[in-house]
Amino acid sequence: MKAAFLDRDGVINEKAPEGEYIARWEEVRFLPDAFSSVAALHRAGFRIIVATNQRGVARGKVRRDDLEEIHRRMREEFLSRGIALTGIYACTHDYADQCSCRKPQPGLLIRAAAEHGIELPSSWMIGDSPSDIEAGKRAGCKTARILIAGPAEEGDHRADISSPSLALAVERILQCSSVSDRKLNT
Repeated sequence: MKAAFLDRDGVINEKAPEGEYIARWEEVRFLPDAFSSVAALHRAGFRIIVATNQRGVARGKVRRDDLEEIHRRMREEFLSRGIALTGIYACTHDYADQCSCRKPQPGLLIRAAAEHGIELPSSWMIGDSPSDIEAGKRAGCKTARILIAGPAEEGDHRADISSPSLALAVERILQCSSVSDRKLNT
């Protein structure tokens, strides 16, 4: 069983301005290619799992109930388009908590893999930050970095795939997966 682990803000939906947080459902703005890209992964047999850092909860900027509402409604939006999200895993800790689930630590991915029978080496972590890529690498996944705007940052070279959009990253992931699947069947 393989999965596509997707970061939330900046991959599925627009990020909040620097220093702010998506605190309520009304603030969620899905990126243009989010649904079609995730649908393509789903059709290709990937379990879809969102893995997101949400320290706004620890900082008192986002209420836990509101975060749960965002994720409940996000599931509904995807399901209304025929895409079942296998899970949404959120780290609500702050940096100082030094937890094992805050990316770049791999805890969210490892927990999701254990709970859903996911083979991490067959899976992908798709994110827009070096911490997403580092978490994927530490978990043993392949990685795709979305570079929507701005210059490359330190750590960009570590991703297996870098792309200016989720749609192009998914296209490349599916090409790589197709090649891997053919090798396994020969």
